[in-house]
Amino acid sequence: MREISITEIERFNVAVLVLGSIGIGIATRDLMAFFSFVVASAIVTLNFRLLKNIIDKLLFKHIYEKKDLLIVIPLKFILLLGILTVVVMYGNVRLAYFLFGLSTVFISIMISQLRPVFTSGTQRRQDHGA
Repeated sequence: MREISITEIERFNVAVLVLGSIGIGIATRDLMAFFSFVVASAIVTLNFRLLKNIIDKLLFKHIYEKKDLLIVIPLKFILLLGILTVVVMYGNVRLAYFLFGLSTVFISIMISQLRPVFTSGTQRRQDHGA
């Protein structure tokens, strides 16, 4: 596997959010299916960005604070679970489209890993020097 960057995953994640919501909107013509996918995908995208910022601060800026490790990260996950619970229980969402929206980060990682397969050999040699 090749090395991928977080910004590349975020870029693909936004693309999957936009293209997936357009595709679901056109294919189903159901506003609740569209809403379910968009809300779930937006929640996961926001979670990915927040987690990236926390890990960036801990690893790359070498700011180790116990409150980040003991309070902020677990609180973020509890808040995420609370938001997901409230949306599923009271949001009147279509569960299949909601679960599909929750998988956008996984889909973005798979796209970023499989992207070199669909590029030409000369382009790969220029990008990676091989």
